[in-house]
Order: sequence, then C-alpha cells, then structure tokens
Amino acid sequence: MATLMLGTVFEETKYKYQLKLLAGNEGLHRSLRWLYFSEDISNAEFLRGGELMVLTGYGLQGEESLSHFLRMLISRNCCGVIINVGKYIFEEKIPQEILDLCNEHQFPLITMPWKFHLTDIIQEYSQQIFSRTHEQARINDIFQRLLLDCKLCSDEDRAKLLAHHFDPDGTYCVARFIWQAKGEQRPPSTLERDLHVLTENHLNQAGTLCCGFVYQDQLILVFHGLSEGMVEEQVGQIVQLCEASFPNVKILCGVGSSLVGITQLCESYARAGLSLQCALAGKGNGQSFSRLGIYQLFYTCHDARVLSQFTEVLRPLETYDTQYGSQLVETLRLYLRFSGRVNQVADEMYCHRNTTNYRIKKIKSLLGMDLDERETIFKLQMAFYLKEYQSLLP
Repeated sequence: MATLMLGTVFEETKYKYQLKLLAGNEGLHRSLRWLYFSEDISNAEFLRGGELMVLTGYGLQGEESLSHFLRMLISRNCCGVIINVGKYIFEEKIPQEILDLCNEHQFPLITMPWKFHLTDIIQEYSQQIFSRTHEQARINDIFQRLLLDCKLCSDEDRAKLLAHHFDPDGTYCVARFIWQAKGEQRPPSTLERDLHVLTENHLNQAGTLCCGFVYQDQLILVFHGLSEGMVEEQVGQIVQLCEASFPNVKILCGVGSSLVGITQLCESYARAGLSLQCALAGKGNGQSFSRLGIYQLFYTCHDARVLSQFTEVLRPLETYDTQYGSQLVETLRLYLRFSGRVNQVADEMYCHRNTTNYRIKKIKSLLGMDLDERETIFKLQMAFYLKEYQSLLP
C-alpha cells in the first residue's frame, strides 16, 4: 500500500543512529502510523495500532516485565519497538526468549545506543510520518470522490496519482468489506482501525499497490494493476487473516470488476456493492461480480421498466396468495427448483403430496401455462431470479 513502512525509515536511519534489528525482521513491512514514548503498560488503551513504541526501560523491572510489555504491544497491533539501550536495558542482556517472542510474531525489536537522544529520532520519524500521512490523505480524497463521480478528477489529481504510481489509465478494481459480530459477543470498539492496520500490513508484505480507507462504515480497498482473480486471492487472504485475529467477528466482502481507467472506478465500486449484498444474503463470506451469473445481466439493464416485465408473469399467483393466504408462489419456486418432483416439493413445504398436486393444478390454471414446456420454465425461472436480484438492491 502507499503507507509508510517501518522498514523504509529503518533503512534510511540505521547508520545515522546505529540502529540494530535484533528480532522480528519479517515484520519490517508493518505500517508505521505514529511514534509513542511510554514506559507504563497501563497506557495500553491509548494505543491505536501501527505505533512504533520508543522506550528506555526506566519503568521496566527485569526480563519478565519487558516480556509482558512487548506482549502488550504485540496484542495492540503496534508496528515495533525501539529500545534506547545502555543505561536501564543492555542489548547483550536481552534474553533469547524475548527475541524468540518477537520473531514468532514478526514484531521488529530495534536497539539504539544510549549516546543518541530519543528526541532526535522521534522528531525525524515524526516528520516523515506527518509528510506521508498528509500525502496519503490527499490520495484517499481523490479516490473517495471518484467512487461517487468519475468526472471528479482534475489534471492535478491525475498527476498526483501518477506520482504515487497509480496510473490513471491503468486497471482498477474495488473491494468493499464490512464486519459483523458472531453470536451475542460484541466486537471491540477499536475493531475498525484494527482491521485497517491488519489489512495494510498484509498488503505491504505482499507488495500490492493498493489504496485503503474507511468510507461510509466500510473498509474500501482500491487495487491497481491486478486481475479480478488476483484481487479475489488477496481478499480471501485478508478475510482469513482478520477472522483468525478476531474469532468473534465475521468479515463479509464484495469484489467489483477490474476495469481500465480511473474513470471506471465508480463502476467497479458499484459492482462491488452488489457483490457485497449477495454476501450479506448468505452466499458465502465473499462474492465477486464476475461470479454473480445471471445477476450480471440484470445489472447491465438500467431500465427498471424492462426488467419489471419479466416478473409480471407471477402477478396472478401473488394476488391469489395475498387474497387467500396460500403459498402458490413458493410452491412454484420449489417445483421449478426440484424439476417438477412433487414429492420433494411436498417434503420441503411439510405438506401432503395431494395438497401439492392441487396447488400445481391451481398454478397452471391461474397462469394459463403448461409447466412442462421449456420456454415456460425458462420464463418463470427468469422471473424468480429477477425477484431475488431486486431484493438484494439497496
């Protein structure tokens, strides 16, 4: 992603401040969002995820205290720690158990000699974070405007995107995520930002060019230069990662189409919205527009009057059901689903076979159709598919 990675600033400053990476090398891809100086573990609730913790060890007593402190940082999704060694904590006395802990969780543990002042490195890192955050906010703003109107992209915006390696004439695909609590347990209040940080770290590690932001209570990812299949793979990994980190949360997502040109971003966003609605309707944790089958055909027809003609065939049954409290529409839907096998329809509706036969006879009478004709079957199936599609629309 376009976020600032810890590894970037580490490489730029390691000689200047004689920094040493003692453990957690595989975590240098983590997003660096802010610096935090503290020696007090009780301040954990102030951590928002993505912080680089800077400490001297003054408030930590012994190895067990340091281990406990690092476990807290890991649990709060911090991106790493810099320890100013040489007075309260000595590099050579950091036990192997702590190094193993950091390696296991891909949590960078960096040391800096005591002769260097913390204020110097904090100031330098903070300036880089502020600059990158400002640039990222500008890129996010451009993409958010384009989600709603493809015309809201000036020449200056296009130049800004290109400067950050987002080719305005390249391929773009949008993915939309929402989250739900499982059972009666409530998700943590910090869940939104925690999921965002986890996603950033994953995409940084994968080297994927992507812009991510929270918009209208959804996590939006704008992928650049990837096919739909590649986006689906990335999205699947993100869902798996987030649900493993938060077992009480279910992640649902929808993937749009990979379309050429930044002006097609709003279209990919809309298609991702339909895919997400399908996921909400119980069709798996994630859906891709390319896998929606006949719904893709309905989506491309923007004249509601044309589509409504296909559902009119069911109107006589709907009217009858409303008037008499019957179940003719549902009976017909199951009759088509089970290819005319009355016994299966009866079992599904918990009624006698004779009752089902009576309903089928009534359906034929009201519709004036032969339910054995292929053209009739197709017409009726189309009507049911369309009604289901319409029920998914906001």
